Amino acid sequence: MEHTSLWGLVLLSALTCCGQTQEPPRAVLTLQPNWTPTGIYEGETVTLRCDIQEEGITDWEYRWYRGLYNLVYSSSQNECRLGPVEQSHNGVYSCMGVRGRNSQNSTISEDVTLTVSWIPPPHLTVSPSWWANAGDSVTLSCEVGESSTGWRFSWYKAVPYREGLPSYPDKDFFPVLLPDSDGGAGGSYSLSLVGLNHRERYVCRAERGDPVYYTDFSELKFLWVEGLSPSASLTVSPNRVQFFYNESVSLGCAVQGNSTGWRVKRYLRWEEPRVLECPTDWGSVTGSTCSFTTTDVWSDTGVYWCESRSGEYSDAVNITVTLRGVALESPALPVTQGDSVTLRCRYQGTPSNLSVEFHKWMDNGSLIRTELTGEMTIPAATQSDEGWYRCKHPDQGGSHGSWVSVRAPAADTVWPISLLILLCSLLVVSIFLLMTVVLVVKRCRARAARSGDKRNDRDTTDQVISIELT
Repeated sequence: MEHTSLWGLVLLSALTCCGQTQEPPRAVLTLQPNWTPTGIYEGETVTLRCDIQEEGITDWEYRWYRGLYNLVYSSSQNECRLGPVEQSHNGVYSCMGVRGRNSQNSTISEDVTLTVSWIPPPHLTVSPSWWANAGDSVTLSCEVGESSTGWRFSWYKAVPYREGLPSYPDKDFFPVLLPDSDGGAGGSYSLSLVGLNHRERYVCRAERGDPVYYTDFSELKFLWVEGLSPSASLTVSPNRVQFFYNESVSLGCAVQGNSTGWRVKRYLRWEEPRVLECPTDWGSVTGSTCSFTTTDVWSDTGVYWCESRSGEYSDAVNITVTLRGVALESPALPVTQGDSVTLRCRYQGTPSNLSVEFHKWMDNGSLIRTELTGEMTIPAATQSDEGWYRCKHPDQGGSHGSWVSVRAPAADTVWPISLLILLCSLLVVSIFLLMTVVLVVKRCRARAARSGDKRNDRDTTDQVISIELT
């Protein structure tokens, strides 16, 4: 009897061990899409997919939990869609499968963390500069958060909003899609051979996912394209672009021929773009010269140029009224290759130490040199010297950046010299040909004269012989 009970206990233990080795099917939870490293942004749609790793069984009921067994959703389908998500959806999620007929359950999946964050608007940059010359190439770059992986980009020019256009909440512009810029995978858009028609405000927007999620529009970026008119140029006195408060500035239009109809204009890019004409809106005018005193960083900082009634433009300058105690004095207008260029640091006070650092931003802000006199001279400017410059004083601080433009010599200064050389060459050749012709003619006449003298001598001899015979 005791022997039989012992074998019963052994059999029961074996059955118990065999039952423990039959583990339930394993559940695996995945998050789709799984954007890394940015995570999920507010407004996007995500799917929690639960897969039971057991072949041949399809009659599962799926359950999703948030936190510690807080049932969120139950379905016969293995996907739970959340969207548009908010930060209130943040949490740790898990899932499992249940079969009601035999009360068979899967394991509970490993936790998956859902992090929903607020997305800032895309960041738009213009390189190499928002200030370009006609014919240059400019690149617009758009970035979203820490990574642009998975995003598609669209590029627009921003025209002022007017009645009849679709409305965009809290926007004062209407976006017009640029050619071949709808939903591209790259984060940049190139403008080649820019002209005055590219003088616009630009924005970008990004999208990703299915259904498509759109970001807000980026901040506005203005591209100024400078087109030089052969009949007019802008003059700036004093010749610099950074000014302190209460400094006098005179801008003039140097026009070949009649200057009637030319006016100095300025563009304020800090607010809704406005073109102001002198003297209608600010300053005083004498002939084609506009004079004013800097009074405000917002109202006087901007782009200035000359424009005729027929729509011709001069070159332009970007004048900055600074709040800082240091200003960089640099040429307002483009300098010609080979010319000497001097950059100076100006101060509102009189510093005892004149040691100044000069930096060039086009070289990643690298230090060019330190000058003890407060100024730096480039003896003969080349195209590589073009770029953004700033100066930094150890006590007074740093200045704003100013663009120094270097241009090749104008074509009209080269052709007259070439033409003069050509004319001189033609004159020398003509004189040579004329002298050659004269020499040939003289030689022919001399030869003809000698031939005539010989004939005359023979005739005289023949006459003498005839007389003697007679």
